[in-house]
Amino acid sequence: MAIPLLLLAVLGHVLLWVAVVNRLHAVNLTRGVSHLGSMACLAAMLGIAAGYVAWFFVAGTDVLEHLRLDAVVLRPDVLLAVLYLLGCALVAVLAMARWIWRALLQPQPAILREHQSRSVRLAAGEGAVLTEEHAHHFLVHLPRNEILHLDFSDRVIELPRLPSALDGLSIVHLSDFHFTGRVGRGYFDEVVHLANQEKPDLIAVTGDLIDENRFIDWVPETVGRLRAKYGVYFVLGNHDVWCDEPRLRRVLVECGLVDLGGRAVEVSVRDRNVVLAGNELPWMAPAADLRRCPPPSSEGGPMRIVLSHSPDQLAWAQAHHVDLMLAGHTHGGQIRLPLIGPLLAPSRSGVRYASGLFYSPPTVMHVSRGISGEFPVRLNCPPEMTRLVLRGPVAE
Repeated sequence: MAIPLLLLAVLGHVLLWVAVVNRLHAVNLTRGVSHLGSMACLAAMLGIAAGYVAWFFVAGTDVLEHLRLDAVVLRPDVLLAVLYLLGCALVAVLAMARWIWRALLQPQPAILREHQSRSVRLAAGEGAVLTEEHAHHFLVHLPRNEILHLDFSDRVIELPRLPSALDGLSIVHLSDFHFTGRVGRGYFDEVVHLANQEKPDLIAVTGDLIDENRFIDWVPETVGRLRAKYGVYFVLGNHDVWCDEPRLRRVLVECGLVDLGGRAVEVSVRDRNVVLAGNELPWMAPAADLRRCPPPSSEGGPMRIVLSHSPDQLAWAQAHHVDLMLAGHTHGGQIRLPLIGPLLAPSRSGVRYASGLFYSPPTVMHVSRGISGEFPVRLNCPPEMTRLVLRGPVAE
């Protein structure tokens, strides 16, 4: 019994510090503090593990004896160490139960009517590798790296209060481009071309476009070329805030995109009004003041669609009677382990909202895995562009 318990404690120890990192990146911190905090958590995870190894093997402590269920621990130094191990073991058990639920038992949201996807390997400028803008970092070419394997998803979703005039409305959702120079610009050129080919009614971009100021120059020929029948709308994310955020907004608006950061607009779509709003919390305040908008759809008002960089704003969306919320930020975990799924997701909820479709009445939320990432490695978690087709409730 002691050896399985010890193995669970090791797993729980890792998960505990990963959970701290996830929540660290869900709050408003500067880039330096965020990275320093991540390094501190890594050091703590490795340091505590090294301390236990030294205690067990150098000091000759028989930890397995102390972990026996019939053992009586009296020494204070041993008590604290064993309590931590037991706590870590409990963390591992709870995490495993959650994995089993998510992988085997959790039903698909009832609002998901159809889901089809296809993988598109983008050349991403490979014919122009000699130019700086199109060259890729060597990590992009690692075996099994999916960073260039764009997953194009078609999801037909049901919105309980969708007006019949808007039935079939299509929205292309894009997020987390992360212009770092590690993935060549040609890749993003092709993503934009594919999005425009869909001829959607709306395009929603949910933040984290750039990681360095110099890549604002990429915007006019990439994201700036996005076009949709009723407009292209955007909010910014934490990586954008760490750069020249006012200049980035200005360039995007000059390209014809509509800035929803901290505000709401009412637009006419198929002769029906729709409220489109932005929430860039916790990095930029305030969120859109929906109290100044027409009443929600539950009271006969227009449908409400919110763009938010972080899925952590779901509770805010529910409280403001939002019908559809689009988010990113988590990258789907970027590396997903078989059966287990993602471990890293910068959210107060950990990996719960890493990617996919969620329904917390009255709000349907779609979380994108994103187009790229600051670190250009994806395993079992390809980048994603999604076309959402909205449908009203099925008549019974």
